[in-house]
Amino acid sequence: MMVKSMIVAAFGAMMLMTACAPVKMGVSESLKQDRDEYKVAGRQGLLINQKLSFGEFHTTELKRSWTKGGGSKFGTGTVGATAEDFQNMISIEYIKRKQTVQFDMSDGKKTANTYCVAKFNAKDLEIGRHTNSVLNIGMDLFKLGGWSEHTYYVQIYTPGANRPWEMLIDNQAAEARRKTYTGLLSLSKEQYYTIVPVSQVEKKDGSAGNALAVLGFEFRDSAGKAVAAVSLIDKGMVFLGKVSSEERLLLANACAALLLQEEIA
Repeated sequence: MMVKSMIVAAFGAMMLMTACAPVKMGVSESLKQDRDEYKVAGRQGLLINQKLSFGEFHTTELKRSWTKGGGSKFGTGTVGATAEDFQNMISIEYIKRKQTVQFDMSDGKKTANTYCVAKFNAKDLEIGRHTNSVLNIGMDLFKLGGWSEHTYYVQIYTPGANRPWEMLIDNQAAEARRKTYTGLLSLSKEQYYTIVPVSQVEKKDGSAGNALAVLGFEFRDSAGKAVAAVSLIDKGMVFLGKVSSEERLLLANACAALLLQEEIA
């Protein structure tokens, strides 16, 4: 599996470099100076009633399927989504191959609903006239394109939303072009985060060292400032910047989706 091989390669390389010392992923300076840092609990495989948690965040429900009432339009029936708001028609074959998962994550006050598809072919997304689709935004703003069949696709419904934030990460491209690759978490052309692979380790003296593979991902706002990151090494670690509670909930769900990707795939 593409995701698992990325993590195994990264972890093996780090173990050799550090003589079996604990490995910690490095993050950008802005996030390093002003962040909350959480170890992840519950990342032991995609099991029935699995609970994933870090900091004030925890999953309240985790299911293997996106289906609602046997339909093939994933996520409909949640948070008032309509046919116009929710434009993505995805083949039921992804469910049959057990490549989907749905989870709810709460900060103790509010809950967001997240839907994920592993090994997704982005060609299955209908973009057409929907200028705010993640594909159109990516192509217009960042000239993204050429997605492989190793793409991870995620939708996150924040409280009260009538359309989801969408996330796309091409794992193959992220590994092959980890110094230049950019993934995307977006709601519109004005509201988005870029997602960049992280292949640096934080040394004991606080300086950065280079890994031989992707260790995790960092989220940067539209101004280019790092606001969150997730390490995929071992049980995982989440770094959240000092942003609003609404933004933290969104980013926590995005990080949780990436932590669960290996188990789904």
